[in-house]
Amino acid sequence: MKKHLFTLLFIVAASFAAKAQIGTGRYYTGGSLNYNYDGYGYTNTYSYAAGTTVYTNHGISNLQINPDFGMFLSKNWTIGIQPGYSRTGGTETSVYTALAGSGTTSYSYDHKYHTEALSLSIHFRYYCMLNDRIGIFPQFGVTEANNVNNFNSGSISVGGNPNIVFFATKKLAVNLGFGNILYTHDYQTKANSFNIGLNTNIGFGVNYYWGKQ
Repeated sequence: MKKHLFTLLFIVAASFAAKAQIGTGRYYTGGSLNYNYDGYGYTNTYSYAAGTTVYTNHGISNLQINPDFGMFLSKNWTIGIQPGYSRTGGTETSVYTALAGSGTTSYSYDHKYHTEALSLSIHFRYYCMLNDRIGIFPQFGVTEANNVNNFNSGSISVGGNPNIVFFATKKLAVNLGFGNILYTHDYQTKANSFNIGLNTNIGFGVNYYWGKQ
Protein backbone atom coordinates (compact mmCIF):
# COMPACT_ATOMS: atom_id res chain seq x y z
CA MET A 1 0.00 0.00 0.00
CA LYS A 2 2.81 2.39 0.96
CA LYS A 3 4.65 1.52 -2.26
CA HIS A 4 1.61 2.41 -4.38
CA LEU A 5 1.09 5.62 -2.40
CA PHE A 6 4.70 6.74 -2.92
CA THR A 7 4.42 5.91 -6.64
CA LEU A 8 1.25 8.01 -6.94
CA LEU A 9 2.85 10.92 -5.07
CA PHE A 10 5.89 10.74 -7.37
CA ILE A 11 3.73 10.86 -10.52
CA VAL A 12 1.71 13.81 -9.20
CA ALA A 13 4.88 15.67 -8.17
CA ALA A 14 6.51 15.05 -11.55
CA SER A 15 3.38 16.26 -13.32
CA PHE A 16 3.31 19.53 -11.38
CA ALA A 17 7.05 19.97 -11.95
CA ALA A 18 6.64 19.59 -15.71
CA LYS A 19 7.58 22.61 -17.75
CA ALA A 20 6.73 22.97 -21.42
CA GLN A 21 9.79 22.30 -23.57
CA ILE A 22 9.19 24.68 -26.47
CA GLY A 23 11.34 27.18 -28.31
CA THR A 24 13.96 27.55 -31.04
CA GLY A 25 15.86 24.34 -31.77
CA ARG A 26 13.08 22.01 -30.72
CA TYR A 27 10.85 19.68 -32.73
CA TYR A 28 7.58 17.87 -32.21
CA THR A 29 5.93 14.80 -33.64
CA GLY A 30 2.62 13.14 -32.99
CA GLY A 31 -0.76 13.36 -34.59
CA SER A 32 -4.46 12.79 -34.14
CA LEU A 33 -6.99 10.02 -34.63
CA ASN A 34 -10.67 10.88 -35.02
CA TYR A 35 -13.67 8.61 -35.54
CA ASN A 36 -17.33 9.61 -35.85
CA TYR A 37 -20.42 7.49 -36.36
CA ASP A 38 -23.94 8.70 -37.14
CA GLY A 39 -26.41 5.85 -37.13
CA TYR A 40 -29.45 7.96 -38.01
CA GLY A 41 -27.86 10.12 -40.69
CA TYR A 42 -30.26 12.33 -42.61
CA THR A 43 -33.35 12.04 -44.81
CA ASN A 44 -34.55 14.08 -47.79
CA THR A 45 -37.92 13.83 -49.52
CA TYR A 46 -38.39 14.64 -53.22
CA SER A 47 -41.85 15.03 -54.73
CA TYR A 48 -42.55 14.55 -58.44
CA ALA A 49 -45.67 14.55 -60.57
CA ALA A 50 -45.62 10.73 -60.72
CA GLY A 51 -44.61 9.97 -57.14
CA THR A 52 -42.37 10.64 -54.16
CA THR A 53 -38.81 9.54 -53.36
CA VAL A 54 -37.52 9.35 -49.79
CA TYR A 55 -33.70 9.32 -49.73
CA THR A 56 -31.88 8.35 -46.55
CA ASN A 57 -28.15 8.31 -45.87
CA HIS A 58 -27.50 6.47 -42.61
CA GLY A 59 -24.88 4.47 -40.75
CA ILE A 60 -22.33 7.13 -41.67
CA SER A 61 -18.83 6.51 -40.33
CA ASN A 62 -15.81 8.76 -40.69
CA LEU A 63 -12.22 7.84 -39.81
CA GLN A 64 -9.35 10.35 -39.94
CA ILE A 65 -5.66 9.61 -39.28
CA ASN A 66 -3.30 12.59 -39.27
CA PRO A 67 0.36 12.14 -38.24
CA ASP A 68 2.16 15.43 -37.59
CA PHE A 69 5.75 16.70 -37.60
CA GLY A 70 6.97 20.24 -36.94
CA MET A 71 9.83 22.45 -35.81
CA PHE A 72 10.10 25.71 -33.88
CA LEU A 73 11.16 28.72 -35.95
CA SER A 74 11.36 30.92 -32.85
CA LYS A 75 10.28 30.88 -29.21
CA ASN A 76 6.60 30.81 -30.20
CA TRP A 77 6.29 30.11 -33.95
CA THR A 78 6.34 26.64 -35.51
CA ILE A 79 5.97 25.22 -39.01
CA GLY A 80 4.63 21.73 -39.53
CA ILE A 81 3.68 19.18 -42.14
CA GLN A 82 0.74 16.82 -41.74
CA PRO A 83 -0.13 14.00 -44.16
CA GLY A 84 -3.57 12.52 -43.70
CA TYR A 85 -5.88 9.65 -44.55
CA SER A 86 -9.66 9.61 -44.26
CA ARG A 87 -12.39 7.09 -44.99
CA THR A 88 -16.11 7.84 -45.08
CA GLY A 89 -18.75 5.17 -45.52
CA GLY A 90 -22.45 4.60 -45.08
CA THR A 91 -25.64 3.22 -46.60
CA GLU A 92 -27.90 5.05 -49.05
CA THR A 93 -31.55 4.03 -49.19
CA SER A 94 -34.05 5.28 -51.77
CA VAL A 95 -37.75 4.46 -51.58
CA TYR A 96 -39.92 5.57 -54.50
CA THR A 97 -43.69 5.50 -54.04
CA ALA A 98 -45.65 5.82 -57.27
CA LEU A 99 -48.98 7.64 -57.41
CA ALA A 100 -51.98 5.66 -58.61
CA GLY A 101 -52.44 5.98 -62.35
CA SER A 102 -49.01 7.55 -62.85
CA GLY A 103 -47.76 4.72 -65.04
CA THR A 104 -44.68 4.24 -62.83
CA THR A 105 -43.74 1.45 -60.43
CA SER A 106 -42.79 1.79 -56.79
CA TYR A 107 -39.33 0.51 -55.82
CA SER A 108 -36.66 0.67 -53.16
CA TYR A 109 -32.92 -0.04 -53.04
CA ASP A 110 -29.98 0.06 -50.67
CA HIS A 111 -26.43 0.98 -51.61
CA LYS A 112 -23.41 0.74 -49.35
CA TYR A 113 -20.62 3.13 -50.24
CA HIS A 114 -17.26 4.38 -49.05
CA THR A 115 -14.76 6.98 -50.19
CA GLU A 116 -11.09 7.32 -49.28
CA ALA A 117 -8.95 10.43 -49.47
CA LEU A 118 -5.32 11.40 -48.97
CA SER A 119 -4.27 14.87 -47.88
CA LEU A 120 -1.19 16.94 -47.18
CA SER A 121 -1.18 20.04 -45.00
CA ILE A 122 1.43 22.68 -44.27
CA HIS A 123 0.57 24.69 -41.18
CA PHE A 124 1.84 27.26 -38.69
CA ARG A 125 1.30 27.53 -34.95
CA TYR A 126 1.83 30.34 -32.46
CA TYR A 127 2.26 29.08 -28.90
CA CYS A 128 1.06 31.30 -26.06
CA MET A 129 1.78 29.59 -22.73
CA LEU A 130 -0.49 30.64 -19.86
CA ASN A 131 1.79 28.92 -17.34
CA ASP A 132 4.46 26.20 -17.38
CA ARG A 133 2.01 23.49 -18.41
CA ILE A 134 -1.04 24.98 -20.12
CA GLY A 135 -1.22 27.14 -23.22
CA ILE A 136 -3.16 27.96 -26.34
CA PHE A 137 -2.14 28.11 -29.97
CA PRO A 138 -3.95 29.01 -33.16
CA GLN A 139 -3.08 26.70 -36.05
CA PHE A 140 -3.59 27.78 -39.64
CA GLY A 141 -2.40 26.59 -43.02
CA VAL A 142 -3.14 25.09 -46.43
CA THR A 143 -4.46 21.57 -47.08
CA GLU A 144 -4.62 19.65 -50.37
CA ALA A 145 -6.96 16.63 -50.41
CA ASN A 146 -7.66 14.13 -53.20
CA ASN A 147 -9.89 11.11 -53.71
CA VAL A 148 -7.81 7.91 -53.71
CA ASN A 149 -9.69 6.47 -56.71
CA ASN A 150 -9.80 9.71 -58.68
CA PHE A 151 -7.12 12.32 -58.06
CA ASN A 152 -8.99 14.78 -60.30
CA SER A 153 -11.60 14.84 -57.56
CA GLY A 154 -10.23 16.87 -54.68
CA SER A 155 -10.01 20.24 -53.02
CA ILE A 156 -7.69 22.83 -51.57
CA SER A 157 -8.51 24.50 -48.26
CA VAL A 158 -7.15 27.48 -46.36
CA GLY A 159 -8.06 28.02 -42.74
CA GLY A 160 -7.32 27.47 -39.09
CA ASN A 161 -8.64 26.77 -35.62
CA PRO A 162 -7.85 27.44 -31.94
CA ASN A 163 -6.22 24.77 -29.77
CA ILE A 164 -5.57 24.18 -26.09
CA VAL A 165 -2.35 22.37 -25.13
CA PHE A 166 -1.57 20.64 -21.83
CA PHE A 167 1.94 19.39 -21.03
CA ALA A 168 1.53 16.26 -18.91
CA THR A 169 5.34 15.96 -18.79
CA LYS A 170 8.20 18.10 -20.09
CA LYS A 171 8.05 16.37 -23.48
CA LEU A 172 4.54 14.97 -23.82
CA ALA A 173 1.54 17.20 -24.50
CA VAL A 174 -2.14 16.71 -25.24
CA ASN A 175 -3.92 19.01 -27.72
CA LEU A 176 -7.63 19.81 -27.94
CA GLY A 177 -8.79 21.66 -31.05
CA PHE A 178 -12.27 23.01 -31.65
CA GLY A 179 -14.10 24.93 -34.35
CA ASN A 180 -12.63 26.25 -37.56
CA ILE A 181 -12.55 29.00 -40.13
CA LEU A 182 -12.23 27.36 -43.53
CA TYR A 183 -12.30 28.39 -47.19
CA THR A 184 -12.47 25.48 -49.66
CA HIS A 185 -12.23 25.24 -53.45
CA ASP A 186 -13.46 22.03 -55.11
CA TYR A 187 -11.43 21.10 -58.20
CA GLN A 188 -14.15 19.06 -59.87
CA THR A 189 -17.20 21.25 -59.36
CA LYS A 190 -15.26 24.55 -59.25
CA ALA A 191 -17.41 25.46 -56.25
CA ASN A 192 -16.12 27.60 -53.39
CA SER A 193 -17.33 27.44 -49.81
CA PHE A 194 -16.63 29.28 -46.56
CA ASN A 195 -17.38 27.85 -43.13
CA ILE A 196 -16.96 29.26 -39.65
CA GLY A 197 -17.93 27.74 -36.31
CA LEU A 198 -16.68 27.26 -32.77
CA ASN A 199 -18.63 24.14 -31.83
CA THR A 200 -17.66 21.92 -34.77
CA ASN A 201 -14.73 19.65 -35.66
CA ILE A 202 -13.58 18.89 -32.13
CA GLY A 203 -10.25 17.07 -32.40
CA PHE A 204 -7.86 15.39 -29.97
CA GLY A 205 -4.13 14.89 -30.50
CA VAL A 206 -0.87 14.03 -28.76
CA ASN A 207 2.57 15.53 -29.46
CA TYR A 208 6.06 14.58 -28.30
CA TYR A 209 8.63 17.40 -28.08
CA TRP A 210 12.42 17.03 -28.24
CA GLY A 211 15.62 18.81 -29.29
CA LYS A 212 17.95 21.48 -27.95
CA GLN A 213 16.88 24.80 -26.50
